[in-house]
Amino acid sequence: MSAPRLIRLIALSVALAACSPAPTGSRQPTNQPPGSTSSTASGSPGPSADDATTYRQIAAQVQALRGLDAAKRVEPAIIDRTTLQSNLQAEFDKDNPTTEIAKGEAIEKALGLLPVAASLRDLYVKLQGSQVIGYYDPTAKQLFLVSHDGGLGPTERLTYAHEFTHELQDEHFDLNALGLKQLHDDSDRGLAILSLVEGDAVGVQTAWMSANLTPGELAEVAAEASDPAMVAILAGMPPILLETSLFPYSGGLSFVGVLRAQGGNAAVDAAFGRPPASTEQILHPEKYVAGEGPVAIVLPDDLAARFGAGWTEYATDTMGELQIRVWLKQGGIDGAVARSAAAGWGGDRMVLVRGTGTSAILVFESAWDSAGDAGEFRTAAVQAIAGLGLDGTVVADGQRVVIGLRRGGAPAGAALEATLRALASPNAG
Repeated sequence: MSAPRLIRLIALSVALAACSPAPTGSRQPTNQPPGSTSSTASGSPGPSADDATTYRQIAAQVQALRGLDAAKRVEPAIIDRTTLQSNLQAEFDKDNPTTEIAKGEAIEKALGLLPVAASLRDLYVKLQGSQVIGYYDPTAKQLFLVSHDGGLGPTERLTYAHEFTHELQDEHFDLNALGLKQLHDDSDRGLAILSLVEGDAVGVQTAWMSANLTPGELAEVAAEASDPAMVAILAGMPPILLETSLFPYSGGLSFVGVLRAQGGNAAVDAAFGRPPASTEQILHPEKYVAGEGPVAIVLPDDLAARFGAGWTEYATDTMGELQIRVWLKQGGIDGAVARSAAAGWGGDRMVLVRGTGTSAILVFESAWDSAGDAGEFRTAAVQAIAGLGLDGTVVADGQRVVIGLRRGGAPAGAALEATLRALASPNAG
């Protein structure tokens, strides 16, 4: 499936974009960065002369902090929030075909992560429309900033420091070459790569903020971050959308911080040539440093046929350690227990197959670092399935755990369990 996934190189509102020195921290819609057509048509052609001078100063400061020079620099286009919301919705629909969003939505609902009546598109557009305050478009090579009142306050300057970091990344490492557009069925890898990109930008943004904003300006930024309407929208978001939107900023900052502590900016530069392969590597940077990548899980081509005539494969994706953690927590598992149960992750793959009418089965196969880790996850998964009110079966065999979640006229439990056990066996074909 085309996994919904956050790929836009954005600065979320200060509530999300880690505008404190130490911020804490799905499959998201593809949402490629919007091009210039609609944005520049209703935005200003560029900043005023005085503001342009300020932006040049910030750019010079960011270059010094990041250790990268800009051979060329584009002037930011200034837009208001109404224009931004219109742009985001139009670009979302262009970059996320209805059929692909439907697949992502179906997987989320099969996992119990979205309410049955929820619209993934509407939720995502609402989240971004309320939180995004700037973005850099690596295809059009343009940078856009939202101005609350047409002025250049501390939030606007802070956002520019973040987005100009993306501009530097693009010039030196070619952000399009990271392959995010191609990761339609590997949302975990997409989140990991995005965490490198955003974590780098948040780190530079935080350093710039500490060096260049006064206590009064920091208070102003904090006040804007606590806007009640904006906070209410965040509070109403399903955890899977909120946590995977936050993760590239918070988790990415921690990951990049470890790299920078070990090898400075050069270590971060090198990571763009060898991007992280999983959220496990972001959560545990030592695994990235050691080159411990995900175990490849290959589900059989005839999986749908094993359930009988009329069954077809509909969508595929990965979950990864982060989204497994979110799933367990949403199933009522204590946060510390969910973190521990997800921490032994080695790799996974899932496929949603459909039969006649509303019948569907989500098959999720996962590999774990040890049989003990597999057993711990199996126990937590059984509890989460019950907590989410799902109809499911879980089997474990050594370091493999396979889950089947069924809906509608799916096969009876015994038939499903037999198929899952065959998949969990080391000799399964």
